[in-house]
Amino acid sequence: MIRIFKYLQKRELILILATFILTGLQVFLELKLPEYMSRITNVIVAPGSALQDVIMAGTYMLLCAFGGLAVSVLVGFCSTRVATGFSMRLRAAVYHKVTDFSLEEINEFSTASLITRSTNDIVQIQMLLVMGMGIIFRSVLMATLAILKIRAKSWQWTFSTGVAVLLLIMIIVILMIVAVPKFKLIQNMTDNLNRVTRENLTGIRVVRAYNAQKFQQGKFREANDELTDTHLFVGKTMAIVSPGMSIIMSGLS
Repeated sequence: MIRIFKYLQKRELILILATFILTGLQVFLELKLPEYMSRITNVIVAPGSALQDVIMAGTYMLLCAFGGLAVSVLVGFCSTRVATGFSMRLRAAVYHKVTDFSLEEINEFSTASLITRSTNDIVQIQMLLVMGMGIIFRSVLMATLAILKIRAKSWQWTFSTGVAVLLLIMIIVILMIVAVPKFKLIQNMTDNLNRVTRENLTGIRVVRAYNAQKFQQGKFREANDELTDTHLFVGKTMAIVSPGMSIIMSGLS
């Protein structure tokens, strides 16, 4: 997995660095919002407070919000640009690699497997890059800075937040242990579905000549149902993350 990242160009490495910097700026701006909200609350409840103080704090709060929005757009642009450019070259590299295979090497791979490797697998790597730069890094950075930010406020807050983060990590680890083997099965099932579909397309005249349409439909239905059931299991398993995070965050609040 690590070896494929050698296809990243210098320009994309610069964009990745810019994405990390912009993500840090985005997290900083988002963590400034509660401070200005607290400042507005203190100004309102303080006796003899002026409206100008509330307007000033609210203006800074709006600037942070719009600044975070603008930075998030830049982060999405940079991460998408890196992922699409990388997947384009990776797809071309796979194509040229396959065309350079000898006859003996070609016999070691099925056509359906090569189709999956050059399409579905590369799309998964592309999504990994987008999510890694846009979501995973941001989540880790925000959790770390939030704990450091509240550490000086109260040890009870720090302890509660730390426990919440540990619970989230435990949920994600358990789900990955359950789901990762299924993801590996999905690759083989996708190969099988491609193989059955290709057999139907390339041998359609033979199938019709022997009136074997129902037999081929049964083969396709079996492969399709197997892949669908596995996808549903993985989707339902990973869907636990969102409500689990909501429950933990609501309980923390």
